[in-house]
Formats: sequence, C-alpha cells, structure tokens
Amino acid sequence: GVLLGGSLAGGAAAAWALPHLEAYGSRRSVFGLNAAALAVGGFLLWLAPESLPAVVIALALGGIVAGGSDVSPLGAAEQATLAGSVPPSERTHAFAIYSLLGYAGAALGSLLAAPLSVAPLATPGPGLHDPVLLLYGLIGVGLIPLYRSLSREVDRAAVRPGRAALSPEGRSTVRALASLFAVDAFGGGLIANSLVVYLFVLRFDPALSELSILLAVSSLGAGLSLLLAVPLARRFGLVRTMVYSHLPSNLILMAIAFVPTFFGAAALWVGRSLLSQMDVPTRQSYTQSVVAPSDRAAAAGYTTAARSTQALGSPVTGGLVAAGGPWIAAPFVVAGAIKAVYDLALFAQCRRRPPLELGEPPAPPRRT
Repeated sequence: GVLLGGSLAGGAAAAWALPHLEAYGSRRSVFGLNAAALAVGGFLLWLAPESLPAVVIALALGGIVAGGSDVSPLGAAEQATLAGSVPPSERTHAFAIYSLLGYAGAALGSLLAAPLSVAPLATPGPGLHDPVLLLYGLIGVGLIPLYRSLSREVDRAAVRPGRAALSPEGRSTVRALASLFAVDAFGGGLIANSLVVYLFVLRFDPALSELSILLAVSSLGAGLSLLLAVPLARRFGLVRTMVYSHLPSNLILMAIAFVPTFFGAAALWVGRSLLSQMDVPTRQSYTQSVVAPSDRAAAAGYTTAARSTQALGSPVTGGLVAAGGPWIAAPFVVAGAIKAVYDLALFAQCRRRPPLELGEPPAPPRRT
C-alpha cells in the first residue's frame, strides 16, 4: 500500500511539474520525457524486483502509475493536447473516446498480465523475472517515437519561456476546480475496486465466477456511460451532465450498504456503473473549456495532481473504516456522502461558469 501510494505521489509530482517543464521545452519533449520515465520504471522493476531502492526509484519517477490515466502525468499532457486539436463542439466526444480507449487498453492489459506472468524469463541479474514488467518498459520505449512524431501544432499552445504557468485569469479557476476534484478523488478512493471486492466477499461470500461477472458487467457499464455522456452534455451542458449523473450514482452507492443480498448489491453496483463515469469526459472537457488555450496544460496538470494527492490515503482510510468499525459497509455510505457534497458544491460554483467559447462568465468560481 505504501509503495502504491508512492507511485501516486510520483505521478502527482510529475503532473504538477508538467506546465513548468513546458516552459523550457516543447510539449512533444515533455511527452517523450514522461514516456522515458515509464520505460525506466518498468525496466528497473523487471531487473531488480527485490531491491527496495530500485522499486522506490521506479515508482518515484512517476512512470508507474497505480491510479490509471486519470491521475497520470501523461494523461494531463494528452488532455491539454486533445483539447486544442478538435473544435469545441467535438471536445467532449473526443474525451469520451479517449477515456474509452484507455479503459479498453487497461482491460486488455489485465487479460494479458496473468498468462504472461506464468512463464518468468531468465535474464541478467539474480533469479527469474516477470515478462510483464519487461513489456511495460518496452511499451514506454515504443511511446517515445510515437509522441515525437506528433505534429508541431501540439506545441503552439504550450507555455513559453518567461511566461507564468497559469495566467492570473486562469489561476482562481484552476484552484477552485482542483479543490473540488480533490474531494471527489478522496471519496472515490474510499471505494477502490480492490476494497469493493473485499467488502463483497466479507459480506456475501459470493463465488469467484459471480464476482468476475460482476466486475466485467460493471466495466461494460462504465464504458457505456462514457458514450452516453456526449449527447447528454450537448443537450444539458457539461456541468449539469456531470452533476445530474454523478449525484444519483452516489445515492445508489450509499444504498448498497443497506442491501442484504449479493444479487441486490450487485444490481445496484452495475446500475451505478451506468452513471458513474459520465463525469469523466465532461469533467476533462469542462476543465479545458474554462481556461485559455495557453493555460490548458497547467489546468490539466494541477487538477490531475490534486486528484492524485487526495487519492493517496483514501484506500487506506477506506480499509480502516471497514475493518475498525462495527459496520463493514460504512465505506459505501461515507464515500457516497463525500462525493454527493462534491456534486452539490460543483453545481453551486460552476453552473454559471460556461465554456469560454459560449461567452465570458460573470465571475470566476469561488474557492472552497
């Protein structure tokens, strides 16, 4: 747990540094640097998995990210680039496809991890080595030329030398959003998938096949919710889509704690998955839409870092809540309540803050 927390800390530090790195090099160079960190981290873990210093260095590089693309430095740079590469009317759709492909890649990696790990490889260094980590490092190497091959257009909106990472106009907006997103990330960390599986096993003792089906169906529901977010955002707007989908999903999350059967709880969990991810592409799109193009990398980096740092301790907190109290389902209620407060605060602060292309807002959102 501490090591995985360290990976999130490394990712957060890299995300915070993203806009400052852009001031001294092109965005394509920043992409290449992060991909190189990913490769070095993978190779270190492959060659020296039993060396604590090597593991710590690999995780601290920020290339090995336990939290997924949503809290990775590469994801922050990609969001800023994607927002500047499509017209505003297609931005949310682009982020939905981007997130969906990320989920698909994660699912493919999960399927390949087990068979690849069955046959360790004899390589330089003591003992046998996990080929999954070798593949991870090779993927990082392969990403470097891919990122370098991007058009020079991706560098146009990058921070230029001598310029602050955030303009005065964007600073208050990004601070407010980062504060809000940190609260949401903390609540989400309380019900990390591993903890949910653990709680379901303790409460209901389902068969492994039943748990596998539940996770697979909920993943499909999450992917579908990404696509459903696009037409809803066009009809109701980004902020309303975020809140109107996210708030009911959190009420469902709280209700899971009171359901006495596995199939009832599983049905609610799947129902929640159909709503819970609609805020991902809309949140990313909204963050990029309320700042100037030159502030997009900083906005993505700082909000990503805020989500990472708050996610550091929340899985541990969730485990303590479950193990240390008389009510084992407490994390579902606590997480749902925290995330519901986030939804209401987001709506109160941002409902009158439209994307810049729709007109100037009357005032920046207040900082929480």
